[in-house]
Parts: sequence; structure tokens; C-alpha cells
Amino acid sequence: MASKSNNNIQLASNILLIILTILCAVGLLKASYALAAGLAWGWFFSGSHQLPLGSWASLLLKVAIVLLGFTLPFGELVTNAGDSFWLTVVVIASAIILGLLIGKLFTLDKHQTWLISSGTAICGGSAIAAVGSSIKANHQQMVVSLAIVFLLNAVALFVYPAVGHWLELSQQQFGIWAALGIHDTSSVVGAAAEYGKEALEIATTAKLARALWIIPVALVASFAVSSGKFRLTIPLFIVFFLLASSVGSFINLDAFAEYIQPAAKNLFALSLLWMGTSLNKQAIKTIPVKAMLLGVILWIVLSIATLAVVLYW
Repeated sequence: MASKSNNNIQLASNILLIILTILCAVGLLKASYALAAGLAWGWFFSGSHQLPLGSWASLLLKVAIVLLGFTLPFGELVTNAGDSFWLTVVVIASAIILGLLIGKLFTLDKHQTWLISSGTAICGGSAIAAVGSSIKANHQQMVVSLAIVFLLNAVALFVYPAVGHWLELSQQQFGIWAALGIHDTSSVVGAAAEYGKEALEIATTAKLARALWIIPVALVASFAVSSGKFRLTIPLFIVFFLLASSVGSFINLDAFAEYIQPAAKNLFALSLLWMGTSLNKQAIKTIPVKAMLLGVILWIVLSIATLAVVLYW
């Protein structure tokens, strides 16, 4: 009887996941609600499937970003990235230095501190993966850092648009704030997509420019923890995004823009749904209190500081 009951639960959970996937694919489930649904599904039904949804979600996100590149002229990308270049440098450097200081105060493991700090400063999971391989972080340290960053991404996806509307931020202000204050690319584009088309374009450009700092930060981290080796990790999807933007600059794709942008937004929502399913009770329970405090403090400070900059810059 117990086996039959488990099979029924597994069947029901899989059907629910299929329905949620379809809703995202056709644009009936917004990014924030998709992530919330994924988190709820992962919490209650974790272990009921063996599909690598986390990996597929990452691939979907990259495809969506490249698609969006076709609608963003290369000249505008360069201008937007140049406008926020020095601000990005200051934000990344400040976040990492503050994270290392707090980590030392909390007597956290150096590897754990570098992972959380770089994930907060640059681009969440991608930075954690790159820096983790360079400093030879173990599996447990990676899981803890990814869980912390993902939970804060989920909160940001709801909080940022609400604060933006409350303060009546312009599309440009919100785009820059989201790109600098939210960890992961998926949550940046998800929050910006809800705020508006211009915010999405600015946030995507500034965020990808910020993501390029993965390489120098991973190099510095490898020397700081004396791992002895540095593994170069180039985010190829950014290269394809720039190529797509270049193609869109030379070929008039205006007739397709009304189809490309909604398709990209739907893929963003679907990637967030599947990412949410990968965070389960076991992953959350492994998070040490001090590591969680480091992530929360860094995120709050970064969010408030970058908001102040966009308001008074």
C-alpha cells in the first residue's frame, strides 16, 4: 500500500510539474510566480524525479539571453556597458572586500567566504562554479553557497520590483539597480522583465558586462587561497549574445522582435521554475548559520548601496 501511495504522489507531482512547465512556455506564468512555484514543488516533492532540471534550466537561460541579443543593437550594448563600467568595478571590489572581512570576523572557512562573496559580487551560481573550480572548493562548500545565493535571488525577484514601483524608479534606474544588486542573471532578467522592456534591455546588458569579471576574480581567488592552479572559465553564452546583437545590428529583425522578446521572457520564466525545483529541504538544511548571515548581510548592503547610487548618481 505504501508503495502504491508513493507512486500516486510521484505521478501527481510529475503531472503538476508538466502543467507548470506548459504555463511558463505559453506565457501564462510570470517569472516571479514561476520561481515560487518551483521552490514549492522542490520543497514538497524533491526526489520524485531523476531529471537534471537544474542543468536544463541553466541551458534555457542561456538560450533566452542569446535570443534577446537579436533585439538589442550592438551599439546600444556598448554604450550601456560603458556608462556603468566604473560603477560595476566599484560594486564588485567593495562586495568582495566586505565579504572577506565579514567572513574573517565570523571565522568562516576561506573557501566558503570566497564562494559567497564572489557569488554576491558578480553573478551568483556562475561565479560560484568558476571560483570554486579555481580554489578547489569541495562539494559541500559549493552546495551551501549555491543554496544561499539562490534563496536570496528568490527574495530579490519579489522585493526589487515592489521597491522599484514604490520609489517610482525609472526604467533606466531599475535596470541598473537590478543588474548591480541581484546575484544571478536569471533573477536579474526576471525582475527587469516584470518592470518593463527598457529595464530588461539595460539590466541584461549591464549584468552580462558584470559577469565578465568572473575571470579576473577567479584568478585572484586562486592566488588568495594558494590553490596553486587557475582554471580559465569563459562564459561562452555571453560571446553568443554579442554575436546575436551584432547580427541584429546589420539585419533588420524588427518584424520578428514581437515574437523573439515574448519567447525569451517565457524561457526565463521556465528556467526559474526548473531552477526552483532543484532546491530541496536537504540543501537548505545544510546551510550553516554564519554562512547564511554572511550572504544576507552582503546582499542587504549591496542592495541598499546600489539603490542609493541609482537614486542620486
